[in-house]
Amino acid sequence: LLVADICTGSGCIACSIASERPDTRVIAVDLAPEAVALARENAEALGLSDRVKVISGDLGSSIPERYLGRFDLIVSNPPYVPTAVLDDIPHEVSAFEPALALDGGADGLDVLRRLLPWCRRALKEGGGFAFELHETCLDEAARLAEEAGFSDVRVTADLAGRPRVLT
Repeated sequence: LLVADICTGSGCIACSIASERPDTRVIAVDLAPEAVALARENAEALGLSDRVKVISGDLGSSIPERYLGRFDLIVSNPPYVPTAVLDDIPHEVSAFEPALALDGGADGLDVLRRLLPWCRRALKEGGGFAFELHETCLDEAARLAEEAGFSDVRVTADLAGRPRVLT
């Protein structure tokens, strides 16, 4: 399986997928040099660097063209917090996450709007995506995904039972 992890951060999602599914190769991308270095370090420490390739770039733009149309799955935990909500984020999050990793714009969907068209080109027929988003913007996110041509769009709850993931 071929997976893209966009906005990989520490690489925890990319490494988890590769660890759980030995038949998977993951291309993990992040814009922040610190995140890229940390994700590479984590993949190496877990013995996964042969199946988790970490690259620097803005969303999917740095993924070579030869991979477009071949991805089975695209996952992302992009910046998704609406700007007005940033001040209310719990300290245990805001103290450790840079604003670049949190601020999703006025409605929290700035990155998703840019990511969806790339996903249409990158996913193979029958492929899917899973994006963590702010609970206040999931209905609009689902509408945007459907407008972009995706079918069977759903909102899934996280382990705490809160709506959190768009698939």
